[in-house]
Amino acid sequence: MQYNNAISRRKFLKRSSLYSVTTAVAANSVGMLGLLNASDALADSNDPNDYKALVFLVLSGGNDSFNMIVPTGSGTLRSNYELGRGIVALPEEGLHNLNLITPASVHEGTDSSDFAMHPSCSALAELFNNRDLAVICNAGNLVEPTSREQYFTETVALPPQLFSHTDQERQLQSQPTNPFTFGWGGRMAEMLSAYNTDTQVSPLMSLAGLNSFQVTQGGLINTYTLGNDGVTPLYSFTGYRRDLVESSMQSIDSSDHLMVQKYTDTFDSARLAETIIQNAFEEAESSGIDYDGIFSAAGAGDSQLTRRLKTLAKMIAGRSNTSNNRPVYFVDIGGFDNHQKLLPDHSVLMADLSVSLKGFKDCLTAQGDFDKVLTLVGSEFARTFTPNGNDAVESGTDHGWGGHMMVMGEMINGGQFYGMHPNLALDQDLDTGRGRWIPTTSNSQCAAIAAHWMGIPEAELSNLFPTLDNFPNPFDISENLGFIADAPVYGEQS
Repeated sequence: MQYNNAISRRKFLKRSSLYSVTTAVAANSVGMLGLLNASDALADSNDPNDYKALVFLVLSGGNDSFNMIVPTGSGTLRSNYELGRGIVALPEEGLHNLNLITPASVHEGTDSSDFAMHPSCSALAELFNNRDLAVICNAGNLVEPTSREQYFTETVALPPQLFSHTDQERQLQSQPTNPFTFGWGGRMAEMLSAYNTDTQVSPLMSLAGLNSFQVTQGGLINTYTLGNDGVTPLYSFTGYRRDLVESSMQSIDSSDHLMVQKYTDTFDSARLAETIIQNAFEEAESSGIDYDGIFSAAGAGDSQLTRRLKTLAKMIAGRSNTSNNRPVYFVDIGGFDNHQKLLPDHSVLMADLSVSLKGFKDCLTAQGDFDKVLTLVGSEFARTFTPNGNDAVESGTDHGWGGHMMVMGEMINGGQFYGMHPNLALDQDLDTGRGRWIPTTSNSQCAAIAAHWMGIPEAELSNLFPTLDNFPNPFDISENLGFIADAPVYGEQS
């Protein structure tokens, strides 16, 4: 199958005369989707009920996840937390308690059920306690399993340019290897091509511009970029200017230069894709669902993240306008590089994340899609456990390593912590210095579970995540990563 750019101009003008598209969208619109081998295990791509979407939300800058999720109680974990965090430690008063279904595994063989969410994250705590959200502890970029001794003796391969924002964010969205070849979201879309049969609209959609996550291996599927509130029209593309451009485009034929023809085909395809997407938004907005009201009821205002997730919910609601049954969405929110003023600045970010995710969940529930959308929330790394100053207001934290991820959806075995929580002991066990914890779970292991839910057969996961074979099988019960209800888990006792 290929994306067909050679549509008739009459058909194009009929479908797109009311709409326009940004130059960026035109430049990054749908390309051709080549014929790719699909697994026999894939379901009927024309079945409208077999729809699944992945949303990857990246917290850019390095989220201080050990203040997002905080140990409580009188045990060693809380003592280590208070000792290591010092002036940026959060008091238990004001935290939102988490009701874990089973105790969390803690490094060095213990466990604990005493955890709470940041004071600004009441909505996230509610989602967790309602079993709509789960936590994956101490995940991070890894090439292979790594011990503290191996780290210091340099006897193990480490992610290239460890602690670098740019490199670690790219590796989160692809693999911790050089050179960069593809993003796992883009490659996954290629491998799931049998599910995505729309020839005009890409299954890769971003609400945060171009990104590493959606780069394909073959380069035949391009990311379609949306604005915060949907499709953005060309600047002043009205009246005489619009007539002039459309007249120029209509005058181009097979006798013109190939580059001119290609530009025209791209322009036509982008505007047609915009028409289809605009129809999806109109379908969502005519459904009777009060998107603004739902987000407002969740406590969300008009932040960039709120607007992006609202747009995403509408796109999912109007999906009958396309035949892509495995779309892959990318969203990000910046501001997490809190080298200063961690406590006040992180509080604002946590509040925005909390209410925006709650509004997104409530919209998906209202439109009957919460069981069809898996949301994965992660950051390129966590922060140093120890602060970089002595002032509670002015001090921040620096670049760390392993941190917590979150997953949300009706398919989630929610209300639980997965992986292994660090024991928060400084200068021993997992600490490489200042509480830069060595991850106990690879980001690739977490992503593999999500990709398998989307339809990638287990036998093909190593083609998507080349480093995956360096780690234990993520579906093995000993890895404690069974955060999706229907995912196979091996090693269970009968």
